Amino acid sequence: TRPAAPASSPRPPSQAWARARAMAGLVAEAFVVAPPVSAAAAGHAAVGARTSLRAGQALDTQQPSVGFSGSLGTAAGAGAALVTAATASNALRQLGRRRLRRKVLQSALPEAGRREAIVGAGAVFALGSPPVLEALAGEAAANEGAPTVARSAGEGLYMFDQAYGIPGLGVGANIPIRMTVMRLDSGGYLVYNPCQPTPECLQQLVDFGIGGSDIRYIVLGTIAIEHKYYGPKWKQLFPNAEVWISPRTFSWPVDFGAYLPVVGFPPGTEVFKVPKDATQAPWYNDGVDHLQITVDYAPRTVFEETVMYHKKTGTFVCTDMLIGLSDEPPEILTRSPYLEGLLWFSRNNAEDVVDTGAASTIRDGYQRSTLLLNNINPRSLLSVAAGDLTVPDQLGMAFNAPQKQLGYFGWYPCNWQDVDSPCVRLDERLTPSKGSKAFECRPGWRGEWERLAVGVEGTGFQVPSFVAELQLSRDPEATTGFAEAIAARWPGIKQAIPSHFTAPLPATADSVRKAISHVAKGSGPAARTADLSAILNFRDYLEENDLIYKPQAGRGQWKPV
Repeated sequence: TRPAAPASSPRPPSQAWARARAMAGLVAEAFVVAPPVSAAAAGHAAVGARTSLRAGQALDTQQPSVGFSGSLGTAAGAGAALVTAATASNALRQLGRRRLRRKVLQSALPEAGRREAIVGAGAVFALGSPPVLEALAGEAAANEGAPTVARSAGEGLYMFDQAYGIPGLGVGANIPIRMTVMRLDSGGYLVYNPCQPTPECLQQLVDFGIGGSDIRYIVLGTIAIEHKYYGPKWKQLFPNAEVWISPRTFSWPVDFGAYLPVVGFPPGTEVFKVPKDATQAPWYNDGVDHLQITVDYAPRTVFEETVMYHKKTGTFVCTDMLIGLSDEPPEILTRSPYLEGLLWFSRNNAEDVVDTGAASTIRDGYQRSTLLLNNINPRSLLSVAAGDLTVPDQLGMAFNAPQKQLGYFGWYPCNWQDVDSPCVRLDERLTPSKGSKAFECRPGWRGEWERLAVGVEGTGFQVPSFVAELQLSRDPEATTGFAEAIAARWPGIKQAIPSHFTAPLPATADSVRKAISHVAKGSGPAARTADLSAILNFRDYLEENDLIYKPQAGRGQWKPV
């Protein structure tokens, strides 16, 4: 460890510092303009902000770096995205606060609009840096009436869809999040990744014939906070239900287990850890099976997920292991307040005029925002946060915007390329250097969407990009073994229910195996790899600076010890 530099020694500008500023911009864009597609991405945003600091002024400090491990999706809400926002906020305070604040605050926007403009620009510091736990509680209270879309996915199998985003962003990218409820063979139900128990959600349970005494198990399938945050509330509502958590939950720097203050379970609550050996789980002989993988992908930072199989319906149930993307938005995103976010992203630039009542407008907004959540700084997008566009120019466009009612007083710091430019080189991966994204020679976002939505290996789905590139890929051998075990153990898979975006997905044991094991093969065809330039550059940067581990067998485990 390098010794800390004396406080009196000024640090001259360096290449690392410049890269740190650029990285902070990418983090701001990814998690403020549009939080990640899954909060797997959210967890890594915290790592990204930490990287920016360590690459710059904090390079020589001996302070430990804390990684917040999130779940998908890619892409934002009451939990992981707030952690991200707070972390990125601290980074941006040191990396660019004065300059950006001066530019924005000298504008002619009315006082009430200045905060909105700064937020839209991707300046996380405008949100301030409120205590994360306080913000979580505030988000929960504010969303008490948030909509829930409930559907049956088969006999004794139910999905409850909600959505989340960063509090304070009236419009922006929102991520669908899902709770799955499975009937047990002996009666009663298992709740996987409990969502917010709003009055509407609880009534929907009743409408499906599920009473309070029917909830037997509450399973938190991952350590990502947005999938476990409401666990304590469900235990309070259903006190007779057993709670089963991911074994590495809140395990560093102090192993709080499930009892982390404020967001954890009250001390004294009986909580069980989901075992790697599924035969030790009480649901094993009751119509539900599971497998679990753990990957230590960065110092003191872990990915862990329990996937389940509902035998009666042949359903593979997971958190962030897979996502599938339909061309049409999930129903939950077409409900207010999430519809407003799709309308905000429905334009190529601030001066576009769109028909807010047209299905095609809503579809375009959904596809653009999902591209931003999954690809992070897509090649088709120029933005203020990434340094492609200037604040003064975009403020001028905001002033002239014809549809200011779409949000932020017309501020829309984006310029999307609609179709492929004649001079574009689709297979060329962008470099991290400034100006590598040419205004005139960009792929169209519609082509980027098609390459993303088709999935991998002909399956129609994929492992989310952040989970694949930054987490599971740290141990390709364990990931491949896990995929093979899923196919061998559950040959009767007929459909898959991930916890984000489209579900249920048509699936087979072989297609699930192919999609997960594809992580060990790289990003795929050249054009698809080029589309993921920002994430791959971010991954390489983290590897070079030892902030995530390089791929190596032994970092992951899925077999019972």
